[in-house]
Amino acid sequence: MRWFRKLIPWIVIAATVAAMIYLPDVDPERYTDFSSLFGTERRRQANAGFSVAVCRNGAIVYQGSFGKDGSGNPIARDSPMYLGPSSEILSGALLYSLSLKGSLSLDDDIRKHLPDLDMSKPRSLRDIVGLKENDAEIEGNPITILQVASHAIDLSERDLSAFRSRISGIEAGELNPEFFLLSRFSPEGAPRSRLAYRLLGTVMENAEGQSFSKLLESRLLIPLGMHGTTADPDSLQGIAIGSGLFFGLAFPYDSRVPVIAAPADGIVSTAEDIAKFLSYITAPPGKGIASLPPARVAKLYQPLSPTSSSGFGWRVESSGSDRRIYQGGSVEGFSSRVVIWPERNAGIAILSAQGGIIQSNIVLPLLSSAAESLLFSGSSPRLFAINRVLIILGISLLVYLVSLLFQTALSKSWAKNLLERRELGRGGLLNTFILARTLSGIAVRTLLLFAAPILVGVFLGIPRLGHHDLMTMEPGTYAAFIILACVGTMRNITRLVWLHRLTRG
Repeated sequence: MRWFRKLIPWIVIAATVAAMIYLPDVDPERYTDFSSLFGTERRRQANAGFSVAVCRNGAIVYQGSFGKDGSGNPIARDSPMYLGPSSEILSGALLYSLSLKGSLSLDDDIRKHLPDLDMSKPRSLRDIVGLKENDAEIEGNPITILQVASHAIDLSERDLSAFRSRISGIEAGELNPEFFLLSRFSPEGAPRSRLAYRLLGTVMENAEGQSFSKLLESRLLIPLGMHGTTADPDSLQGIAIGSGLFFGLAFPYDSRVPVIAAPADGIVSTAEDIAKFLSYITAPPGKGIASLPPARVAKLYQPLSPTSSSGFGWRVESSGSDRRIYQGGSVEGFSSRVVIWPERNAGIAILSAQGGIIQSNIVLPLLSSAAESLLFSGSSPRLFAINRVLIILGISLLVYLVSLLFQTALSKSWAKNLLERRELGRGGLLNTFILARTLSGIAVRTLLLFAAPILVGVFLGIPRLGHHDLMTMEPGTYAAFIILACVGTMRNITRLVWLHRLTRG
């Protein structure tokens, strides 16, 4: 009977997995239109709501909005949402515009525009030809705007504390585990830092003597008719409320991005506005805007240096005659994915009122890939249902939690059984092992609770993460981790307390 009781949690989990695997999937096997694709997959991918716009040959060919934001309001095509790391594509375009104007040069030492900045420590000059990291000449070598814009410099939040903010944008990558690991642990390149475009935002302000928000508005947004976009969210009404994800359930997650973080994380826009920008840069009209001439826009999404995978705010990780260039990621409560196919004069923007690693690194890349297939081949297969995985994971963790609580309630019986075996002289080595496992369980769980931000930060290549950042990245999983670690520790402590009390009589 005791063994059967122990098997009950596994039986429940196995039944859940079987149900999710064998439950018939009644959704279409292939999609032939964008509305069906995004409308159906929003539910299948456990997304609260998003807005989509697709452009081709200089025109917006599709716009659609699905679901709701964190406050329960329907998402519309003109609903302003935080872009998160996709803010860099607009900040990069502004930087390029100012370089064309001559307000600054990409070869300028960044200290020309930030004279009080100490760049002697937070850098790695691996990409500078002829120099090595231990070279004595490094100390006097200039740190150029181009190197910062192309993420070729290691930036330390400790040494650049003035540019640090509570917001830490989580960038989206491709669904390539090998590339993900190499990009974080390979010694060949510096990690991408959220500080880079925060620095460059201040550089642009000092070069022109205007705020970043005013510069962006006057040189890009107004000329392109992007009236729902701003780096000053307080100037807009009706910004969508973000949401977090708890195993398929959405909950409100309000976001307030500090001004200093706007160029990297905090620009607010609409899918409709971003599509206008994409239409312009992928199929420039004969007569464009003076601040970003049509003949020059192609350089926006070219690598900034031969060794770089970054354009002006874009991630350039594909080559050849049919490139796919993208940017995206998440901040508190929001995520986005922006992709262009410059050789096909096409692009797509997906802005979601839901944040987290699952959305920005799995769901939105899947949706954009499906849209690519539909746009260029006429159809797309049904995507893998993330919501089913989340249901399995949620029920499994709930069963484990109930099991821990049940074991805590039976702590007195656990202690009695241990004492009985000890008094009868049976299982001495086993009893020692049980006590050691109980004590180590307390130590390991406590250590993990404190070390989790550090370990995740090392894995993701993001320094100085806190518990708040991990809750932002994936609220459901991290909340479950904290709850289970605390309840598991409580169970072990309760067992030891009962053992101590019964031993003393």
